[in-house]
Amino acid sequence: MLFTIICALLTQPPTTQQPAEKPKTLTVTIEGDVDAELAPVAGNLTTLYYQCYPKLLARFENPNKSAPRHIRIIFDSKLNIPAHCSDNRVTVGVQWLKKHPEDFALLTHELTHAVQMYPRGEPGWITEGIADYARHLYGPKEQKGWALPSRLSERQKYTDSYRTTGRFFLWMDQKYPGSVDKIHRAMQERNYEKSIFKTATGKDVDELWKECVTELKQKK
Repeated sequence: MLFTIICALLTQPPTTQQPAEKPKTLTVTIEGDVDAELAPVAGNLTTLYYQCYPKLLARFENPNKSAPRHIRIIFDSKLNIPAHCSDNRVTVGVQWLKKHPEDFALLTHELTHAVQMYPRGEPGWITEGIADYARHLYGPKEQKGWALPSRLSERQKYTDSYRTTGRFFLWMDQKYPGSVDKIHRAMQERNYEKSIFKTATGKDVDELWKECVTELKQKK
């Protein structure tokens, strides 16, 4: 069954930080294998899009290249993973969402990829770590069955990606404000080198990781 919803939102007028030529209208299309069981999930995804996407654009959009203003959310009954993003297409797994209808926050992770627009996806652990960091920050606030870890251990590595790296970035940006944004911009501009961590914080990434693990262990 093909089910399509098209919605639009007028964002605030451009400011000095947002070039005037960037489109003002945000739209989302829900497409694909949506039945009555998944209709509420489609509604939650649409609502979340308008809640989080403007925030992701405001923080992560490349000032020299506009991110998509129209997002296609495609329900795919054959997809064997929760979701993936390519350009302006976010494909979500019907099987996953029928088993986990509360996991609509996966959209925030995928929308982060739509805004990141890294010319090269590597290193992938940064790409996925920032996406989970953004999922934690931009919601929704309550995410049943999903959370960044409260602690990390020496057995883990900052390159483990997803939630582990997301927690590392959350700690790092709280300890060294603005550091995640500097790494993100370096990725967008093809200027990423491991030394960006020291430039952003004064410490190399291995030092930061040890400090992070130690401090999180001490938290009650």
